[in-house]
Amino acid sequence: MVDKYNYYKNKLDPMKYRAGRQSMGTSLTGVGYLWAFLSMISMGLSATGFYLPFWLQGTMPGVENNRTSILVTFGPFRRCTYPRIDPDTQALQIIEECGRYTTFTDIPSFSWQLVTILVGTGCALSMLVAFTAMFSCCVRDVISQTLARVGGGLQLIAGLLIGGGCVLYPNGWNSWEVQQACGGLSAAYQIGTCSFSWAYYLTIAGAATSILCTCLSCHASKEKYYGSYGM
Repeated sequence: MVDKYNYYKNKLDPMKYRAGRQSMGTSLTGVGYLWAFLSMISMGLSATGFYLPFWLQGTMPGVENNRTSILVTFGPFRRCTYPRIDPDTQALQIIEECGRYTTFTDIPSFSWQLVTILVGTGCALSMLVAFTAMFSCCVRDVISQTLARVGGGLQLIAGLLIGGGCVLYPNGWNSWEVQQACGGLSAAYQIGTCSFSWAYYLTIAGAATSILCTCLSCHASKEKYYGSYGM
């Protein structure tokens, strides 16, 4: 009877079950913490660069206060400084504010509409992986090797989408709004008198960091060990 008691005691020892559950868990490696950190950096760079309308800058002739020119900046779906006809006086006004286009079809170039979709989708994927990676820094058993690699794959897709959007963006320089700000000399992949602005480079940096995170994700999680029941 005693032997049978000891047998079942050893079999049902709660410490063994606890150890089994712990061994089934996964956690980030040192590389994994770096991956999570860079994932947040990538997301921040891409999302900030995408939202801010400082991809391209040019000038418009000043019509008020004896100003010879006014700075104009563009993003894929937003711009700063735009002309407007005053409804009362019918005079041309220059509104020195930043805002998005009223509707998607108001974006002045089909290329820029496509850029908005590509970069927006890439930023959404980057955000999904980044928050999951940061959550795994605080909670155990969130990221396994397989999930880390899936996340890395999503980051590769995000980086390619964002980078592709940046490459496609100059194709929209033939729109009349851009030509108006670039001395009438701009065309597809011809910048005229305009120049790139800092948010464009910020977005490219976000895409490059996202692709770098793809490599780190392969070593982000420790090996997964299985309990005695092979679960």
